[in-house]
Amino acid sequence: MFLYALFEVKKLKFDYINPTNLNFILSTLTYAAPTFVFISMISYYKKSLSISDFVRKYIFSIIVFIPMIITLGDIQFTFWLSAVHLFSSMLSLYEQDTNKSQDEIEAIETKISFIERLKLAPAQIVILSFSGLIAVGTLLLSLPISAADGKSITFVDAFFTATSATCVTGLSTISLIDNFSTIGQIIVLIFIQVGGLGFMTLSSSMTILLGKSLGVKNQVLMQDLLDISSFEDLKNMILDIIKYTLVIEFFGAILLSTGFFFEGHEFGQALYYGFFHSISAFCNAGFALFNNSLEDFSFNPLMNIVISTLIVLGGLGFIVIKEIEQILFKKKKLRDISVHTKIVLFVNFILVFVVAGYIFVSEYLYAFSEYSLFEQIQVSFFQSITTRTAGFNSVSFSSLHPHSLYLFCLVMFIGASPGSTGGGIKTTTFAILFQSLRATIKGSDRVQFFNRTVSNTVVVRSTAIFIISLMIVSFFILVMMALEPEHTFMSVFFEVISAFSTVGLSLGITPYLSVAGKFGIIILMFIGRVGPLTIALALGKNLSKEGKIEYPEGRILIG
Repeated sequence: MFLYALFEVKKLKFDYINPTNLNFILSTLTYAAPTFVFISMISYYKKSLSISDFVRKYIFSIIVFIPMIITLGDIQFTFWLSAVHLFSSMLSLYEQDTNKSQDEIEAIETKISFIERLKLAPAQIVILSFSGLIAVGTLLLSLPISAADGKSITFVDAFFTATSATCVTGLSTISLIDNFSTIGQIIVLIFIQVGGLGFMTLSSSMTILLGKSLGVKNQVLMQDLLDISSFEDLKNMILDIIKYTLVIEFFGAILLSTGFFFEGHEFGQALYYGFFHSISAFCNAGFALFNNSLEDFSFNPLMNIVISTLIVLGGLGFIVIKEIEQILFKKKKLRDISVHTKIVLFVNFILVFVVAGYIFVSEYLYAFSEYSLFEQIQVSFFQSITTRTAGFNSVSFSSLHPHSLYLFCLVMFIGASPGSTGGGIKTTTFAILFQSLRATIKGSDRVQFFNRTVSNTVVVRSTAIFIISLMIVSFFILVMMALEPEHTFMSVFFEVISAFSTVGLSLGITPYLSVAGKFGIIILMFIGRVGPLTIALALGKNLSKEGKIEYPEGRILIG
């Protein structure tokens, strides 16, 4: 960090700083950094049990050291590679040394006793992890290196963009391509990836890949987040999440790069665009490197199909993806898949076709009147898929009917599926509420799916998610209407739903929000990504009283 700060000072060319001395300091530090890394590697090797143990634990340091030697003298490369080495060193601090004495172990336990005394619930840890990511993202995007030439990023815009990226939303107060440098765009992309996977999932996967063991608290937390009972299943699921993410995003990037190349972009630029939009689509982020999103590719079948597929896979959830893989490659029978997967696939299928059909019929003689039949079908299906979770648009929303926009708000509120990279109240919650209503009308006291009964606890939890979400959205619509009186109700209503459901679509008012309005949307994006029920549980933990008291039943008339 100190090396890079000097580099930025050099670029500013202050008159009272001697350039000769500054160049000497920069040159010295640039050559000294690899020396420090080499010395630290020797220190790591001495602490390792064997060569294989050294390679397993400190593979990042080895990978960083080689390009650092190749690019010896390059200030920016040295800075970034040193930062990666620092990150790997921080990870190594979590490694438990089996050779420590009992006194050393007790000393360590004393140091961390303050954190342990906090007794944070899983919901509170999730909130803190996302808050920490956003803080780091804001700091990085505020640096001059993140801004394009001749541009500067204000704190509010950096904070908004970091939140939007970490919460995989896609709303932005400034143009990503015009205001951010390539490094700034890559920083945004990194936080999209980390935010999409979830910090706890990513850190746990890194721990496992480095051959380290998860702590008991982390195991309990991850089992709670992924709804898995055994540690072995947890380990397999975490590794599967990383595998699916890398494989799907890689193949998506190759196909998209091909599409961008045939659209006239140079090979290097097409490759960059391909990987950026592949990650953004799979993470359901909706960030695009074009000011009009994907409107320039409205009728490109390859781009539409690939991005739609990435969005759908990212929105299904990793548990569902794993079962789909077992059906396709391990000959698992459809009747043997879990009820959860059946519900997710069924609801997604219905929503995609119903919404696409409505858009097609609604805009056939209006916004789509100049399109051919194939183009109308293509745009309808693409917008049906992306509107619910991702936030890309292939048609200008200003040309659509208000009732089409209202339908978009409804499906955005439903959102993606549990365990996915998308937001909303989730498809399973919507399905349970629908079946609960159906059961009530039929006079039944049981909610059933595919010959299976849903427990009352899950029904109550789904109802709570719906009510809490509705209250949050209603409250923020009221607040945003007061803060943004110059914007129409539909624009504010659409913006609030999009932010809460981490979709990222807008009717064009995001860059023109007041500072207070921007902070309101920031809070909404954070709540939407973490989850309203998670927020409620995190707050409720400190309000709950020890012990349970059961009271006699009271009769209350309803309806």
